[in-house]
Amino acid sequence: MNIEAGIEKTETGKITTDQSAHVPTIKGNFEAQENEYEYWVTDIEGKVPGDLTGSFFRNGPGRLKLGGEEFGHWFDGDGMIARTTFTDGKVHFANKFIRTPKYVDETAAGKPLYRGFGGAPKGNFFKRFAPPANPANTGLVLHGGKFLALNEGGRPFSVDPATLDTYGEFTYDDSLTKTNVFSAHGKINPKTGYYYNFGLCFDIGLKGIKPGFELYKIDPKGQMVDRARFTLDHMPLLHDFALTENYAIFIQSSVSMQGNILMTMLKNESFADLMLYDNSLTNKIVIIDIHNMKLVERIEIDPIACLHFGNAYEKNGEIHFDLMQTKESGFGTPDHKMEPLDLFSDDVKFRSGAARYKRCVLNLKTRQFQSEFIDDALEGEFPQWDWTRTTSENRYAVSTGYAGDGQTYFNAIQKIDRKTGKVEVHEFGSYRFNGEPLMVAKPDSDAEDDFYCVCYVYNGNTDKSEVVVIDSKNFSEPLATVKLDFHIPQGFHGMYSQKVFV
Repeated sequence: MNIEAGIEKTETGKITTDQSAHVPTIKGNFEAQENEYEYWVTDIEGKVPGDLTGSFFRNGPGRLKLGGEEFGHWFDGDGMIARTTFTDGKVHFANKFIRTPKYVDETAAGKPLYRGFGGAPKGNFFKRFAPPANPANTGLVLHGGKFLALNEGGRPFSVDPATLDTYGEFTYDDSLTKTNVFSAHGKINPKTGYYYNFGLCFDIGLKGIKPGFELYKIDPKGQMVDRARFTLDHMPLLHDFALTENYAIFIQSSVSMQGNILMTMLKNESFADLMLYDNSLTNKIVIIDIHNMKLVERIEIDPIACLHFGNAYEKNGEIHFDLMQTKESGFGTPDHKMEPLDLFSDDVKFRSGAARYKRCVLNLKTRQFQSEFIDDALEGEFPQWDWTRTTSENRYAVSTGYAGDGQTYFNAIQKIDRKTGKVEVHEFGSYRFNGEPLMVAKPDSDAEDDFYCVCYVYNGNTDKSEVVVIDSKNFSEPLATVKLDFHIPQGFHGMYSQKVFV
């Protein structure tokens, strides 16, 4: 690379820097964005389709450093919502931090104050023994007239989808107490309007502490109408689940919290270091009837590691569901802990935790479980589908992917034909790193393979972010690239609403 290409001499002989030339960087992929913006974007390459109408929301850590000190883990960054609204071919962008107590207090202090998933601030002994603060940075849901920012370490936060102002913690009329947690991966059944979510819990009895989870059932009006608790053999990394028309499917996996929590706090070590892969642990599929909230079956399976599920549905007496199976190397083991990710390093190796797309079929009558990888799919994560088809059979899915030998972060998205196994890939190119893609069905088409794919991309060649729109009919080429005037750090999960919020 010719770094001198961006330097030229003027007539006076002075050296100036050509600001149009940039040395590629990954800096802004995780660097904080403290500013909040709201404006109509005019720098658009290509053309935004006129029938793409609605608001594309994404949640993620808006800052991972404060007062010169890094937060202990990627999961600890303060939640920031980015919203891109499409209407009549025009684009509006806004971003705003979620005003959690953690964000408000630490912003005022100018330094970290609370324990996170990755440990407590330096120099504060007593903060070591507190539970991790809730940064509300992982997911989003718009249901029952409420727009909620989600993190599985606490209760959701209510946000105004138009102004992005924070109202505060949301408790479903005090149904969620301070000891309840609410995951970032709830599911809405579009056929009934019911929303299901869950949270990890512990039952304390004569035999000690028994780990488990609580399943919540919320009606279309946003009222919590039922809940039930279910025990587990150990405390797995229960991050997501699958939903069919009649069942909720959880996996008690080989990734489990192990070790002494009290000693971890005493040494001010990371809770993340306790989440280890151990294939000696019993793995089970846990099936729950969502109508009566009763346990249907627990079926033992081979050891597996997985974070995220795709769509699920019932067909011919079988439960079909998809998941991303994570490499065992993506987690440490009891004998060998995984090396911590240095997010601000040029060679941060995210690919160590990459996953492969897998289809699963479970016959409840025979208890037979079968699974197969989509062989041609790239390693990646964040599986998605058309949410209007949730609980119905779907043929197409999308996810992030790694194209080539890159290790740093996702640099592609893929369109997967679940029926034939055909995979189409959209590569973003050198120093362009993408987040989770979402599928948006075209309004005037009933064909499943007729959708737009939208995602946020950090462009390290300009140190700015983009919102890319892709047509499923020509998946390898961008339809429109919306260029922001700044960078937005890489985030986690999002959602798309057909409503126009500006």
